Amino acid sequence: MTVEMTVDIAGVRALTGELVTAAERVAETDPMTPIDASAAALPGSDTAAVLAELSPVTGRVVSETALRLRAMSVAAADSATRYAGTDEATAALLAGI
Repeated sequence: MTVEMTVDIAGVRALTGELVTAAERVAETDPMTPIDASAAALPGSDTAAVLAELSPVTGRVVSETALRLRAMSVAAADSATRYAGTDEATAALLAGI
C-alpha cells in the first residue's frame, strides 16, 4: 500500500506569518487595565477582591499565549524549510535517474 503525502509549503509559510501576527496581537493585549479599573470602581466589594486576584493571572495567561504562538510560528517555519529541502533533494535524485 502506497501512502502519498503532499505539503503546501507556501501554505505552511503563510501560517508562520499568521502565527507571528497573532502572537504580536496577543502580546499587545492589555487585559489588566479594564480589570483593574473595574475593581477600583467597586472598592471593598467581593467583586473587587475577585478582580484583584484575576488581573495578574490574566496577564500571565496573555504572556504565555503569546510565547506559545511564537513557538508555533518557529515550528511552522522549520517545517516549511524541511519540507522544501526534502522536495529539492528528491527532485535532485529523480533528475539523476
